[in-house]
Amino acid sequence: MSVLVDDEENFSSDFLASEMCQNLDIKEINSESKLDEFDVMIYLPNTDFYNPKVTDPARIAEDISDELDKFRDTINDVISRGFKGKIILDAPHDEVFVYFAAYFSGFDVNNIMGLGTLPQEMILREKLVTEFKVSDEDINVNTLGLSTNNLVAWSRVYIGPATLLSYIASENNNFDSKLITDVQEMISDPQIVTNLMIQAKAIIKLLNYLSKSESLICSVVSLNKENDKFSLNLSPKLINHNGIIQSINLQLSDDETKEVDDDLKWATDIIENIKEGKAHGKKD
Repeated sequence: MSVLVDDEENFSSDFLASEMCQNLDIKEINSESKLDEFDVMIYLPNTDFYNPKVTDPARIAEDISDELDKFRDTINDVISRGFKGKIILDAPHDEVFVYFAAYFSGFDVNNIMGLGTLPQEMILREKLVTEFKVSDEDINVNTLGLSTNNLVAWSRVYIGPATLLSYIASENNNFDSKLITDVQEMISDPQIVTNLMIQAKAIIKLLNYLSKSESLICSVVSLNKENDKFSLNLSPKLINHNGIIQSINLQLSDDETKEVDDDLKWATDIIENIKEGKAHGKKD
């Protein structure tokens, strides 16, 4: 794997660590670098704009606007140097970056994705593996919503052949229903969105499946495109080296459906506020 980074000083520890890796080459990008042979661009913005206590769409749009300006410049730059691969967005409100990545680049929406709730999904899986003392293959989980406001489809969580809820409801079980409350509280921690180790593990997992034919089902955030209009898609996706293969529609409860719909409306309101603001949507 060859990796280009935009600032050697910021990635100095990674350069040092790469000396231990025979198959990893890290180089600092320069204005002459051609990018036509690179498969994936990972965008890791400065996250100073993120404040989990701010929920007003207009305020969030204002806070994120400067970073979107930098993002647009980056997209224009890499495209001008021949990049035509997949784009992964890792940031709070990655759904906003996903939307504008498509808007700025014109790339196929199936090649643009944000980490979404994949980090939370990974944490949930590991927690259940530990609690139930089973293998990773025995766990089937789905986290939904946004990276900044997620939910678990508890009725769709399986431990082996049975749902988690059936284990908790059984008179013979050793598991307290408080487990659900504790786990939901844990994966709702806003620090997950900016935790470098957690986010890095999620990126690595996604890269593994984007580079091989084996597929992964996970809840990355993406877009639908119809009649040249974009709309956010928060459903789980089937992903492999071809990008996003298809969305998977889960049968959710009325409350879960409402919560996902509320997340979609909130994220769309942020995007609309940005578009109505400083013209970040213009390709110039």
